[in-house]
Amino acid sequence: MQLASQSDESHRPHWFDLPPQILIRVVEQINQAVVITNADNIIIYVNPAYERLTGHTARAAIGQRPNINKSGHHDSAFYEAMWRTLETEGHWEGEIWDRRADGTVYLKYLILERIIDQSGQTSHHVALFHDLSEKKRTEAELERLTHYDDLTDLPNRILFRNRLNHEFNVSNRHKRSTGLILLNLDRFRQINDTFGFTAGDQLLCEIAERFTTCIRRTDLMAVQEDRTERDPDMVSRVSGDAFAFILSEMRQPEDASVVADRLMAKLEQPFEIAGEEVFVSASMGIAIYPQNAASEDALIHCAEEALAQVKQTGRGGYRFYSQEMNASSANRVRLEAQMRRAISEQGFVLHYQPKLDLASQRITGMEALIRWPMEDGRMVSPADFIPLAEDTGLINPIGDWILERAFADTLEIERRTGHRLTVAVNLSARQFQNPKLIDTVADALARSGLPPRQVELEITEGMLMHNVNEACKAMRKLRSLGVALAIDDFGTGYSSLAYLRNFPVNTLKIDRTFVNDLRASTSDACIISAVIGLGLGLGLEIVAEGVETEQQLALLRKSGCHQAQGFHIARPEPLEAIIARLSE
Repeated sequence: MQLASQSDESHRPHWFDLPPQILIRVVEQINQAVVITNADNIIIYVNPAYERLTGHTARAAIGQRPNINKSGHHDSAFYEAMWRTLETEGHWEGEIWDRRADGTVYLKYLILERIIDQSGQTSHHVALFHDLSEKKRTEAELERLTHYDDLTDLPNRILFRNRLNHEFNVSNRHKRSTGLILLNLDRFRQINDTFGFTAGDQLLCEIAERFTTCIRRTDLMAVQEDRTERDPDMVSRVSGDAFAFILSEMRQPEDASVVADRLMAKLEQPFEIAGEEVFVSASMGIAIYPQNAASEDALIHCAEEALAQVKQTGRGGYRFYSQEMNASSANRVRLEAQMRRAISEQGFVLHYQPKLDLASQRITGMEALIRWPMEDGRMVSPADFIPLAEDTGLINPIGDWILERAFADTLEIERRTGHRLTVAVNLSARQFQNPKLIDTVADALARSGLPPRQVELEITEGMLMHNVNEACKAMRKLRSLGVALAIDDFGTGYSSLAYLRNFPVNTLKIDRTFVNDLRASTSDACIISAVIGLGLGLGLEIVAEGVETEQQLALLRKSGCHQAQGFHIARPEPLEAIIARLSE
């Protein structure tokens, strides 16, 4: 026997050149199915692998014509082209669908060879094929693991970036806009802390299912080709509680707000977790290509900036990116770089605001307040850099420095003036949640030598209510060091009076907003009297902030308030000014 085509040696199994009797022995040993037909295309031989793969017996197959067009997956033109190639070139190979004896359809890889005799006429056809089903299943599973989130089955970050790249290419060619929505679930950590991670995962799956009804989903194959019709929108889960939405072919930017409104509406209905109703809100940032950015990374950055703005203004809702945000972002980047230098170069200073004991009229304590002087002499407002320090995590090293400096300065004041003061230091939310906080405070006390009874750590209401049980545990550990604890800005947060009696605190600080308009006949006077009465009943020390007039001071003293601080008493001052004041 002789092969019809000698042009491509890489396609031809060389054992086809063996004598027929040896060829039969060879094909019986190989794992690929082999079918040999004569010149009239009648099957004269099949090997055992053929029987195993197809389910057809050799007895049933021999004497029949091959029927490879029974799968229903290919049209007649496909088979006509295949046989035409085989007859003209002597060789054909490729993937093809076929049907087994039990009716199941499977994909196989088929090689066909036309064998000619010495006279140049077709003497046989030989077909070799093997099952691709398992290989395709493995490839499909690998594709899914690579491009889809295994929890929610939504496209993951990789597929999101692939699709965004596809959208940019199509948008450039067809002059259309693409929208991007980045969404973060608000306070999702509380769900995990309260109900556990399994319940949190269940909630994510239900949220993902609701989100998919707000957009037109795409599939992985959709990004492999550039279609002229409108691409479907896509939702993906890009991290723990973060989702991204790609909005295709937008007619106007307001189209994105329609989708955002639908997403908000989907979250308004409660979810049932562990038998309880749970309500979820979300913050969203929206950016539009090409109006807001010229590249994928820039568009993502714009959406992130818009999302950050929503979070800074209280969470919940959505916002479009603007150029003002870009300027703000640039300022934040510069400020962060300067803050890092200030940390490494000891560029911060502490000012101290005295606290007046209303009974003795003596200064018995002070609050440490961080200040950041710049080279040009101006001060960076804490309102500008403290939130940034919280966002970047720099608040932890800054907070550590404040503890060290405040404790050392308190001892320095006592050494130089003879006044033994307590020093109050504010703890940020991030510091309070840091598991190393207890060790940090203990180390700062040990290094300074300041007695713990002269230290008061201030914590805001919101920090306590984030996770009441964990907050109580942390407070008890701090109290075990011997330091006092104060609830700062009392009256402005979300404290429950039922919880207040269980908090291991020593002091309530009345927020300045109640003191500002304090007059004998005002509602603020009633509120302050009620808070003071509550604190006295619980055996707590009461401190009023923001005292600016003698009348306010007199009313506070009359209501039973223990201490006060504010501009009427003294402004925050550097260490040397405090020492001079106490030395007078």
